Amino acid sequence: MRLNATLAQGRYHYSCDGREMPVQDSWQLGHDAEGRRSLVSRRLVGEQGFGIEVFALFSGGLVSECHVYWRDEVDEVSAHYRLCCPEGRAPRLGDAIEASWVGPNGPQQSRVEGGSRLLFPLMRVFMGPLLKTLVQHERGLEVVSPDIVDPSQRGKLLSPRVSHRSARGMAGDVASQRAQDLGPDISGFIYQGDEGERDAHCYVDSRSLLVGYDWPSSTGRLWQVRLRGLEWSPDLVSLAS
Repeated sequence: MRLNATLAQGRYHYSCDGREMPVQDSWQLGHDAEGRRSLVSRRLVGEQGFGIEVFALFSGGLVSECHVYWRDEVDEVSAHYRLCCPEGRAPRLGDAIEASWVGPNGPQQSRVEGGSRLLFPLMRVFMGPLLKTLVQHERGLEVVSPDIVDPSQRGKLLSPRVSHRSARGMAGDVASQRAQDLGPDISGFIYQGDEGERDAHCYVDSRSLLVGYDWPSSTGRLWQVRLRGLEWSPDLVSLAS
């Protein structure tokens, strides 16, 4: 998956209780061969580089289509997700989501219907647009993402997983100080995500870029993610615009 032109790129640095973790999480935004706004993101762990890679298309602030590739010590698998909308109309929240993936029994397909469902391809770089959408819906939204909760269950790996997620703005002096420490024009959010990421604190800049992400694990450890090595084209206004 390659881009013909790059508009922005960066990487995310992971730490646990202040100790650097061996996670390589990089992303690149640009245009593909057809001139479409595209984003490539890779998250790899360890010396063998096992992990996940996503190639996604943006339209109107939404992920309209994505290809997902998973590689581990067992195999390499892939999936394709897309929003279904009438020809000539831009994708919008509530469009049905079609998914196809390869399971132990061969190719599988599914169609997820619902008026308040959002396609989310898992990677940190997609969280800025996700949070900006969630915070507009007080009761949250159902989010559809490829399932990587337990990769040993090969029949479920990369199949559609529906979960309820929500976000609200942070308030208070501590929140304001943390946002200022991360840079100008930063908004803080409290994010209710998967079971392992309850009450995460997320920080997003005016370009819809996730610049910081803090969450306590179930064992009491503090995980932190920070954006590093950012390169940004002056012609680019927002990640998802």
